[in-house]
Amino acid sequence: MFEIFMVAMWLGLVFNAAPGAVFSESLRRGIRGGFRPAFAVVNDHVISRG
Repeated sequence: MFEIFMVAMWLGLVFNAAPGAVFSESLRRGIRGGFRPAFAVVNDHVISRG
C-alpha cells in the first residue's frame, strides 16, 4: 500500500513540476477547490494526450 502511495506522489510531482498551463491551472483550482478539482485538470490533460 505504501508503494502505491509513493508512486502516486511521484506521478503528481512529475505532472506538476514543469511550469506551464496545466501546472498553473491545477494550482489555481487546487487552491480554490482542493484536491479533486486540481486532480481533474491533471487527469483531463493526461487523458487528452492519449
